[in-house]
Amino acid sequence: MRPSRSQIIASIQQFAHEIAEREFAPFSEAQVISELGMDSLSTLEMVGMLERELSIRLPTDELADIYTIGLLTDLIESKLDAAGR
Repeated sequence: MRPSRSQIIASIQQFAHEIAEREFAPFSEAQVISELGMDSLSTLEMVGMLERELSIRLPTDELADIYTIGLLTDLIESKLDAAGR
């Protein structure tokens, strides 16, 4: 079953917490990813965790213009749609 938008955001927050080893205030769609205090390698690790969890691929070139949680969620939803989920 396809996760809801709020479930996707919750997964992003959980993976960011696991990687950064710190608590975050609840994420909003306007949250700027670079303001989470994670370096680019940590961000790619989070993306890899999302890919494995959701069985999708998020190509690096498509991530280049993604700078908020909402935009990342939009991309994830588009990949889920393309996969028929």
